[in-house]
Amino acid sequence: MFKFIFLIITLFFISEAESNQEYPSPLLGDSLNKTITLTDEERIGGNIYKNLQKSNYIINDILVSDYISYLGNKLSRNISKDRNYVFFVTKSESVNAFAVPGGYIGLNAGLITLTENEAQLAGVVAHELAHVVLRHSAEMMANSNVNSIPMWIGIFAGMLAGQTEASIASIKSGIGLSVQKNINLIRENEIEADAFAARLILKSDFDLGEMANFFRLMQGDSNNQSNINEYFMTHPLYSNRISNIKNQGKYQVDPIVNSTEDYLYIKNILKISNTNANQTININNDDSVQNHQLALIEYSKGNLSSAKGILEKSYSKDKFNIYLASLMSDILWTMGEKKEAKNILDSILEVYPNNNAITFQLLKYNIKDSLKLVQSMKKLNEILENNKNNPVAYKLLAEGYEKIQEKYNSKLALINFYNIKGNVPMAFRVIDDGLTSNELNEVQKKNLKSIRTAILCEGNPPLEPIFGNKTCD
Repeated sequence: MFKFIFLIITLFFISEAESNQEYPSPLLGDSLNKTITLTDEERIGGNIYKNLQKSNYIINDILVSDYISYLGNKLSRNISKDRNYVFFVTKSESVNAFAVPGGYIGLNAGLITLTENEAQLAGVVAHELAHVVLRHSAEMMANSNVNSIPMWIGIFAGMLAGQTEASIASIKSGIGLSVQKNINLIRENEIEADAFAARLILKSDFDLGEMANFFRLMQGDSNNQSNINEYFMTHPLYSNRISNIKNQGKYQVDPIVNSTEDYLYIKNILKISNTNANQTININNDDSVQNHQLALIEYSKGNLSSAKGILEKSYSKDKFNIYLASLMSDILWTMGEKKEAKNILDSILEVYPNNNAITFQLLKYNIKDSLKLVQSMKKLNEILENNKNNPVAYKLLAEGYEKIQEKYNSKLALINFYNIKGNVPMAFRVIDDGLTSNELNEVQKKNLKSIRTAILCEGNPPLEPIFGNKTCD
């Protein structure tokens, strides 16, 4: 079901186009803007993202989300700043990637683990960025008979909620595109997106040849052909695609294949989180990346002493590797050695004071142990400035505020958690509880009412009454 949902999403929303400008941006006065504005796109994309969160498909591990945001930002800084981009990883093992309106770009874990290096992954991200920047979702909608934003939200919300048949019926009745016209549009957009992505890869100094190599890798992977076919169904092939990309990069000088080792450690995390981890253990190894993977396997099985033993050799040689340190800290914390676990994180933060993932891990320990709560709340709010779409951080924030008896702030954090997770009824329940509480003042209650209206209107608003004021614009 999940694969089919992504197929529909990508068929209708992952299209692409190229302009004569070197790095084109959406033209706010163009004809597409008459069909759907950037604000409309953000509303649709935000609701799709929340439905993915609600279905528990998104990986909210801050190590993972920070890395994919780093890679996405490394590319997107070379294009227009007309919109904010949200990069995330899903738990799906299928080989696919997708972009939905509003700048939301998802990468399946299965695709990331298939890539051989960061440059290949960057090629996929650049390709999806092209879909968003060149507004092909708007192009698809402009060619359809569906012109209601709430209807588009409802169609995709229905798909992601499992109401697939009703959603497909809505699309069939309103899309207004012939099959051949639809296919031609998608293929044209694929060609244009490759051209845009190639220029973006060159501008970002990644190895463009690796982008071509990844397409070749997928073509030749007969052991996983069903997953590979899914990508090509949503990103149709055309003649000379690989050679066209390869030729554009033949004059690169010392291009980037892996900008850091982060890519390798993130692949480990995704591999273990997506598999049963039934692998043979070989601890006689000096490779820190492999030892990290083996330790993750043992940790996932609950074999804490074995995990610690595997990791110790690499960690002792490189105590400022955030991935080795983070895992060692988790192992020790789970074993009850909490002081030593925190010391490891404190040491890392002396070198990397602005690392969100390590800071979050330490704050989580402090809040669970009810230590330095006021200081932790302040720091956690700072982290949320760059992680506003991560529900895990809001849930921890709500827990911390509850412990220091800040009821209003605790409710705000919990409302954000449920709203991002797409659980609007629970968000409204928290609001209603606040409205009847004697612990909140009238100003706070008035603000809660405003938040309820905002949540209602950013989703699929109800029909307005014939008489009276409108709830939403």
